[in-house]
Amino acid sequence: MTLYLIKLSQLKMKNTIDPESIRQELQQYESRLISFRKTVHENPEVGFNTRGTLARIKSILEQFGISGLDTETSPGSGFLLIEGNRPGATVALRADIDALPIEEKSGCEWASKNGNAHSCGHDGHQTWLIAAIIYLVKHRDFPGRILCIFQADEENVAGAQSVIDSGVFQKYGVKEIYGAHNEPSLDVGTIAFKAGPTMAACDLFSIRVVGVGTHGARPNFGKDPLPVATEIYNALQSLVSRTLDPLKSAVVSVCSFNTEGSRAYNIISDSVKMIGTVRTFDESIRDTIEEELTRRSQGIAAAYGIKAETVYERRVSAVNNDPELTKDAKEAADRCFGAQNVIELAEPYMISEDFSSYQKVLPGCFFFIGVKDSEHKEALHSPYFDFNDKALIPAGAFFSYLALERLNKLQEAK
Repeated sequence: MTLYLIKLSQLKMKNTIDPESIRQELQQYESRLISFRKTVHENPEVGFNTRGTLARIKSILEQFGISGLDTETSPGSGFLLIEGNRPGATVALRADIDALPIEEKSGCEWASKNGNAHSCGHDGHQTWLIAAIIYLVKHRDFPGRILCIFQADEENVAGAQSVIDSGVFQKYGVKEIYGAHNEPSLDVGTIAFKAGPTMAACDLFSIRVVGVGTHGARPNFGKDPLPVATEIYNALQSLVSRTLDPLKSAVVSVCSFNTEGSRAYNIISDSVKMIGTVRTFDESIRDTIEEELTRRSQGIAAAYGIKAETVYERRVSAVNNDPELTKDAKEAADRCFGAQNVIELAEPYMISEDFSSYQKVLPGCFFFIGVKDSEHKEALHSPYFDFNDKALIPAGAFFSYLALERLNKLQEAK
């Protein structure tokens, strides 16, 4: 008889995690998590100025006996590394924590009063990541490590790059990353995925048309920039429809159009400024739009003997979900939410997310968690928006389950 000695670590054991048990365990902490979320909502911070938010995150983690939040590695952001009880790969979970510089009008008791507002629901995002951390720290029977990222300055699309530049991914050998956004168009209790291009690239532009100001009664003494700027504006309306491949999506929007200098009723200003945004999913289209916007603006201005100063800024690339990771995440969601509540998006969103910066250096998947019900119908960035707390426990449980599933799968692949 031949004996075979096999190391236990070499056995590819099937993961037997029960997603419902995760949800049930986290349910007992729901009231504490909601209280935390409302406190953060009441005290929103913008950009990288998130010191108070990080202090609150640190405090609630310590209340659950969890220490080690790193707030020094990247400005405004925080990191917590959760280590399993045996070696393995490292995956990252990311939540954004910054707010918007707008006046809240929700009327809820926990509404902000400092002139900023969590009108994009990042108060909920950080709370569902905290829920996941609470579970994962208590259940370390998994291979590898989970890096939890509380990211600042998503709204200005600079926070993700700051995290990357900190070197934290190289430090911990992160293999892949996951993130999510609440979605008011989807019912609470649902979750949505899309492989490939999922959210648009975001570019900004400004066009300053410079003429010669004069008295309104003597327009012939100057060079009025207003009709020239209007012609440029009209020319931009056909840029997408007559320049780009009709099968490829793009949006060019002039969002503000103002004269500069005097606002008097009898003075023709010497300059007009337009600012706007461009959204698309294709890098070659970004190139074409930048070139064509500049050419049309400067060419029209030159035809009238004045000039157009154009500035085009590429802010963030398109979110492009890894197909294999998205497939695995969707299958995990089938088990957590029920297949009937898992949506496969037919079309990408034209809004943008700096999660795409992570996807330039790591494979990743970004998905959407529904928050709509009869009491929560406001759009993102509305001053009336408030996050739906019914999404907290399902989302926290899913992040926990997804991280464990991926670590087990990466271990099996060795």
